[in-house]
Amino acid sequence: MFDLDRLAPALRRALACPACHSALETTPGGLRCCRCGAGYASHRGYPDFAPESRMKSGLGPFYLQDPLHVPRYEGQTRAAFLDIMGGNWDRLLTPEDEDRYLVRHLDRTDVPLLDLACGAGRWTRTLAEHLGSDQVIGLDLSPAMLDVIGTGLPEVAVVRAGALQLPFADRSLGGVNCSNALQLLPDPRAVLHEASRCMRRNGVFTAFTFVRAGRPARRYFQQRHEETFNVRAFSPGELAAWLDSAGLTLTDLTTVADMVLLTARRRPA
Repeated sequence: MFDLDRLAPALRRALACPACHSALETTPGGLRCCRCGAGYASHRGYPDFAPESRMKSGLGPFYLQDPLHVPRYEGQTRAAFLDIMGGNWDRLLTPEDEDRYLVRHLDRTDVPLLDLACGAGRWTRTLAEHLGSDQVIGLDLSPAMLDVIGTGLPEVAVVRAGALQLPFADRSLGGVNCSNALQLLPDPRAVLHEASRCMRRNGVFTAFTFVRAGRPARRYFQQRHEETFNVRAFSPGELAAWLDSAGLTLTDLTTVADMVLLTARRRPA
């Protein structure tokens, strides 16, 4: 059973009802909102804040939910996805590069930190090692992914919830990371606004996603990938505009082939 008292104080204060953003209390079956009374059942050791929600259709979401495929996702599927979607044929961006980017742009003041759409914990592990396992919480909508991260990183708290209705209080997080997921989420602009709501002044937002290929031949194959996997690539301009509209100031935009790593800071409300 998920127990709020086992969380670090800052993380315990941050976790809130996704409906009204009020404080939660532990119950025998999970968690309950102290204000509106909404209940959230505990499932396999984590609370389910979105019991009726399902991931969108498409081959990409299917791979992220299939229990038979999830254990092979990081080592096989993701590398192939980066090749076609991101033009990473020559391994211009390595997993080590991604880790170094996060370590360089996040520090111990950027906590508690949410790993949004954490998947099987590829980046959650890096964040926990860098910031402390009790200062990081993972969130995903795929039970299969949460089962894997729960086994591999039992010291890190995880929750099941949707990216458009985060279970955190206003201005309660020091940072949000969203690696290799923004392109998959149903309304990326709204996701940025919701993440910003949860971040305190000067909180940090980091992300890794994809930009539209400039060469026509590359863009053709990228578009076919987008249609097959139900994902999308962005232009740097629209990412910057969406961040700005969400109250986030872009401080770094690093492009490698058709991939982008970015950092933004929450402006005062």
